Amino acid sequence: MHNAIVERTKLIGAWCGVIYIAALLVGWWLVGGYFPLHRPSAGAQEVVEFYRGDLTRIRLGLLIVMWSAPVFLPFVATMADAVARFEGRNGPLTRTMTMAGYANAMLTFYPPLWWLICAFRPAQRSAELTYLLNDIAWLQFIGGVSLVVPMYITVTIVALADKSQNPVFPRWFGYQSIMTFIGLLPDQMLFFFKTGPFAWNGILGFWIPLTLFGGWFVTMFVLLRRAVLHDMREPSQALVPA
Repeated sequence: MHNAIVERTKLIGAWCGVIYIAALLVGWWLVGGYFPLHRPSAGAQEVVEFYRGDLTRIRLGLLIVMWSAPVFLPFVATMADAVARFEGRNGPLTRTMTMAGYANAMLTFYPPLWWLICAFRPAQRSAELTYLLNDIAWLQFIGGVSLVVPMYITVTIVALADKSQNPVFPRWFGYQSIMTFIGLLPDQMLFFFKTGPFAWNGILGFWIPLTLFGGWFVTMFVLLRRAVLHDMREPSQALVPA
C-alpha cells in the first residue's frame, strides 16, 4: 500500500510539469495580456499606459503565474527522484537538480510580483518608477536562466552515463538537454540589445528559448510518466533510490 501511494504521488508530480507550463502561459498571455510582448525599446509612457488598462485582468493573470511556481515544486521533486535512481538519494546531482528546480520556481514567482507592483497603483506612481519595475520583471523573467541550466546539465550527465536496463532518461534525451542548454545561451544577449533578434521579444532572445524550454518540460513529463507507470505495473522491478 505504501509503495502504491508513493507511485501515485510521483504520477501527480509528473503531471504538475504540464500544469505548470499551462498555467504559466495561460496566466501570462491569455489572461494577463502580456502578448504581444512589451517592446524593450518602448518608452516609459507606453509602458505605463499598459498598466492603466484592464487592471483586473492583468492582476488575475499574474496571480495565476505566481501560483504556477508552487505547482512546479512537486515536478522538481519527481525529477530529482528520477536522478536519485542513478546516483542515490544524497548524491550531488540529485541535490543540484532540486536546487536548480527551486531556482526556476523562484524565477517564476518574482517577475509577476514585480508586474503586480506595477499594476497596484499605476496612476499614483511616477512613470519612470513603473518603467524600472517593468524592466526588472522582464529581464529577470526572460534572462534569469543561469540558475536553471543546471537542470539540463544534470539530466545530460545522467542520460549519457546511466547504463541500467531501463533508464528513466534515455540517451537521446541527454542530447536534447544539452541542445536546450546551448539554445538558451543566446538569451543572455537580451541584456545588451533593445531591438532585433537578441532583444527580449526577439527570436533568439525569446521565441527559440521558449520553444526549447517548453519542449524540454513536455519530454520530461512523458519520460517521468512512463517510468512511474512502469513501476506501478511492475512493482518488483521498481528502482528504489539508496
